[in-house]
Amino acid sequence: MSSEETFTVKWGKYARTIEYDDPQEHLLFTFDIAGPKSVVLEHHAPTTPRGSRYTIAFQRTKEFLEETGAHVEIYGK
Repeated sequence: MSSEETFTVKWGKYARTIEYDDPQEHLLFTFDIAGPKSVVLEHHAPTTPRGSRYTIAFQRTKEFLEETGAHVEIYGK
């Protein structure tokens, strides 16, 4: 990652959401609770347009959740 590439991942303003921001993309991901230390991170519906940065944004969001100690399951593609 270059020093010019900055991004943030943070808890969203709305229940069970996570916000991803970088200079080119703003995405809101949703998740559900699967157990005491387990969450399900949900992909956007396949019919929803996805920008070129979607894959990296999703991965970084997953890593954000894992850093909290949660086991992360993935829903959708």
